[in-house]
Amino acid sequence: MTDPWAADREALWRVLHARRDHRHFRPDPVATEALERVLDAFRVAPSVGLSQPWHVTVVRSAGLRDAAYQSFAGVRTREQERFGGERRALYDTLKLEGIREAPVGLVVSFVPPEAATLGTTSLPAALEYSVVSAITLAWLAATAEGLGMGWVSLVEPGDLHAALDIPAHLRPLAYLCLGHPALELKEPLLQTVGWASSRPLSVEWRD
Repeated sequence: MTDPWAADREALWRVLHARRDHRHFRPDPVATEALERVLDAFRVAPSVGLSQPWHVTVVRSAGLRDAAYQSFAGVRTREQERFGGERRALYDTLKLEGIREAPVGLVVSFVPPEAATLGTTSLPAALEYSVVSAITLAWLAATAEGLGMGWVSLVEPGDLHAALDIPAHLRPLAYLCLGHPALELKEPLLQTVGWASSRPLSVEWRD
């Protein structure tokens, strides 16, 4: 019997294997239709208690992207001090973002619930996990569109609030660079440059 999901399964795994954290981007603009399809991933993403606790700010202005970069630069300077010796020397060579190069930035913020949320009694952090899950789906959607995405964690949420006029009750969790990748990455970039290596999957079976 023909497997009706065979082609879809193969395509999904191609996307999963192709997804990378990109930091190098071409200046080509991102087509609005492609951007809207990436954003649509948030609409179909799972969330605890169907809470959908996310808000997305699309940043295309070069001036606003530069403001986000200034926040990154300040945090990177502080992070450098956490490493010493050869590790510090390697850290200083790393490119950790593509904020100014990528034509689009997505700031994904956590929206605190206004009332009790089903499914969060013992694990309230599931609300934030839901935001991360939605980001992952958007990342895969971007990959399927032939786009690259990179998550910049070295930014101050307060700086993003101020620069992008994000409502005070929202808490930025991610600045995502989005654009056409300038490099074809066959493996994680941090592995290529020798910072870290992918580890085997750790699984225990309890039958």
